[in-house]
Amino acid sequence: MVASSILFSPTAPLAAETIQLEIGGQTYHIELARTSSERRRGLMHRRQLERNAGMLLVYPTPGDHRIWMKNVLIPLRVYWIDEQLRVIEMQRLEPCLQNPCATYAAAKPSLYVLELSDDEHDLQPGDRLDRIIRQ
Repeated sequence: MVASSILFSPTAPLAAETIQLEIGGQTYHIELARTSSERRRGLMHRRQLERNAGMLLVYPTPGDHRIWMKNVLIPLRVYWIDEQLRVIEMQRLEPCLQNPCATYAAAKPSLYVLELSDDEHDLQPGDRLDRIIRQ
């Protein structure tokens, strides 16, 4: 089990707000998507995503937070994270090439969804993230 930490820290501007996430000794630069429009847009229209970059979808309350791959041009590893900051599920998702696009969710309620590149990451279901600042 890997303990990871999320720390607020200014980084190169990928979006309006970013954080640094430490996973298995590697630093990731993570864009925050806090509003419904930011979460809906997600990583749409990106032609690439660096291995150490991604997006954290932050929801106001735990629930059945579904995502889709509409207009996402690259495959992703998606991690659903619960209120206790534990990874509850990971799915590898492919870009959506048809209309309508399928939606994806975890089997349990989540508070966060972390989207990373389709590379191996040292983060598995059951791993706990040390801190996420809730605002």
